[in-house]
Amino acid sequence: MRKSCIILVLLSLSVANTFAYCPTPTIHFKSLRSSLGKLTKQESMSRPSKLVLRMQDKLDMFVKEHNKLHLESRLKYLEQQAIDDLILAVAKYENPVFTTALIAGDDVILHILHKSGLLPKVKIVFIDTLHLFPETLEFLEKVEKFYGFKAVIYKAEGCETREEFDEKYGDDIFIEDIETYDKVAKVEPLLRALRESKTKLWINGRRRDQGFERAALEVWEKEKMNPIAFWTFEDCWKYIEQHKVPYHPLHDDGYPSLGDMHSTLRVEKEKWFLYGMERAGRFQNMQNPDGSDKTECGIHTVR
Repeated sequence: MRKSCIILVLLSLSVANTFAYCPTPTIHFKSLRSSLGKLTKQESMSRPSKLVLRMQDKLDMFVKEHNKLHLESRLKYLEQQAIDDLILAVAKYENPVFTTALIAGDDVILHILHKSGLLPKVKIVFIDTLHLFPETLEFLEKVEKFYGFKAVIYKAEGCETREEFDEKYGDDIFIEDIETYDKVAKVEPLLRALRESKTKLWINGRRRDQGFERAALEVWEKEKMNPIAFWTFEDCWKYIEQHKVPYHPLHDDGYPSLGDMHSTLRVEKEKWFLYGMERAGRFQNMQNPDGSDKTECGIHTVR
């Protein structure tokens, strides 16, 4: 019994010191003890263990509440930083363009553009490779209606349908010649979009945590801007959750990132927030000319 009392006293002092350095919410040891209420005669016989358990409940509540406050503060800061950068982008550069692939990070940027009243001042470009999931094009229509804008869609030059693309380049070009496929389905349409827009700034959703190729990304580059460069994939999803941002339906089917149907696989959900794992399901079974694993489609290496 004496040993239990000593332990209880030490724990009490520890808890008191813990709460003494926490400004919000204001919880002190005296109020913590008073909130435990009166114990019954039977409970009083095992008072140390009962008190410890109740104190642990209070500590659990404290930890949960303060972690929530930290998350809210972080997301608020990240959002305001992105808003400030986008306002500056619109003010400083002519004809800014935002290219969206409708993945989680892009959805965050689209929402922030809308929330800050900048959506009408930024041209939204969507590259349709003609090899995308059908759900991607359906989701594009959904967000266009939701936010009240119309994306400008670019495709491989001279091709309006998958059939026209296959007739012109072959239905297995992405297997036989991935470099040419990337060039005609992605890179050329992008460069045409930027050229025709007469833009001085390309806004996109790249982030540092997407892999070592992007680990040193800054928000501002010469003709390119990455407003969520310092966000994490988890930040994006917490923001989507908090603000009820519309997101691609295939995320719920196990895809952390969406690209072409032939090279995109599901990833176990518990791995999504590990470093670089957002894009782990992309470019499957593909290699660069030098034999290294493919991690980029080429559009971010041309400008």
